[in-house]
Parts: sequence; structure tokens; C-alpha cells
Amino acid sequence: MSGSSSTGDVYPIDRLAAQAGMTVRNVRAHLSRGLVPPGEMRGRTAWYGPEHLARLELISGLQRRGFSLAAIGVLINQTPSGSAEDALRLYRGMLAPWQPEEPVEIDEDDFACWAGTELPAAATARLAGSGLVERPRPGRLRILNPSMVRAGAHAVALGLSPDAVVEVGVQLQERTREIAEVFVGLFRDEVWRRHVEAGLPRSGVADLRTAVEALQPVATQSLLGAFRQTMQEAMDDFIRKLSEDLAPADRSSADR
Repeated sequence: MSGSSSTGDVYPIDRLAAQAGMTVRNVRAHLSRGLVPPGEMRGRTAWYGPEHLARLELISGLQRRGFSLAAIGVLINQTPSGSAEDALRLYRGMLAPWQPEEPVEIDEDDFACWAGTELPAAATARLAGSGLVERPRPGRLRILNPSMVRAGAHAVALGLSPDAVVEVGVQLQERTREIAEVFVGLFRDEVWRRHVEAGLPRSGVADLRTAVEALQPVATQSLLGAFRQTMQEAMDDFIRKLSEDLAPADRSSADR
């Protein structure tokens, strides 16, 4: 490394930790685990550069995606030191296609404009209490799942009760979680397991990311296709029941 602490090119450990948004204790723990390479000793002080900061940011990113420190250590140690950074970036980027929508924060008075439909204050309050919307402070809304909230607002505007719409939203999240686990299991058993059995080769990470990227539209199309079919079947059942309710005598005659 070159430069001095005054130029911002290198840092002592306390400034490195501050730049990474970590405590010095966390940085020392990562160093002791071998997750971050040691700094350059100058006298009795170790100095750290941009490559150390980038590594800490990658580690934080992987942790946010659910990787344990032990798993990150495996990824680093199974990769030559010169390409460890690339491998970590590939693993972190592997899950990028599944990133949910970013939350949206707006003034509460702007909700109707944002949603594209006008709702009674009570209906807006009910949606805000659904777990899909937070109130970070008075007069502000943080919309955690913009697509679902916008769809729910339009459903309420069509005449459905806010309570019914919120309940449907809860059920959708529960049931789509089950479907998501089916696709994740498919990826784990058919793709990831082979990668692990091959020794986690760096050359295979790009193939993993390609598989994940390809799985997203396949899962979406499959889910939509299955929903269209089952929705049609459910509507057919509803119409048959409706027919029986309207003309039960005809139904009794048909059965004889």
C-alpha cells in the first residue's frame, strides 16, 4: 500500500471500522478469522487500504443475505487469494435477481397519488396496520411491499373491504412462501448440491448465477400459469354453485 492516513488512501483500524460501519471489535474478529487480510505494519501500527474496506463491505453484504461467517470463510479459503474478491462478489451477486422491491417512503397525504386511487382515511389506516406499511414518524408512511400495497389499494377502491384485502394479502404471503420453498428446494437439489460436490469451484459460480437468473422467469411463468388454471377451475366451481343457488329445482331434476 502507498499513501498516508491524511490522504484517505490508508487507515488505522479505528477509521477502517468507521468507514465500514462496524465496530473495531468486529473488524478485529474478521481479521482473526482470516476473512480480511492483515494490514501493513508501520512501526507498531497496522494500516489498512481500500481493498480491506471493500472486503469488509462484501462480508457485510453476504451476511445480510444470510451467509454465516463460517460459510464466508469457506468461500474465501477455497479460492486463491488473488481471486477471492471476485468469487465473493459473484456469490453475493448470485442472489441479486430475487431482490424484493425497495421500500418507498412518502407523506401520508400523498398516498392516494402514489397508489393511483383515492381511499377513505379508515381504509388507508387499515392498510397501514397490515404489516406492509409502517409509520416511521407522524405524517409519513414507509411502504414495505409497494406492489402488494398498490394492488390492495385498488382492490379496496373496487369495493372490497380493507379487512378482507389485508387478510388476502396475509394468505398470499403465507402460500407463496410454500411455493418459493419448492423452487428453492429444486435449485438446492439439482444445482447447488452438484456445485458443493465439485468442491465449490470458482469457475462454477458464474454458472450458478446464470441458473438463478434463469430460474426467476421460469418460476414466475410457472406460478402464473398454474394460478390461471386453478383460478379458472375455482371460478367454474363457483359458477356451478351459483347455478345451484339460483335454480335448485333444476339441479334436483337433473340429478334424477
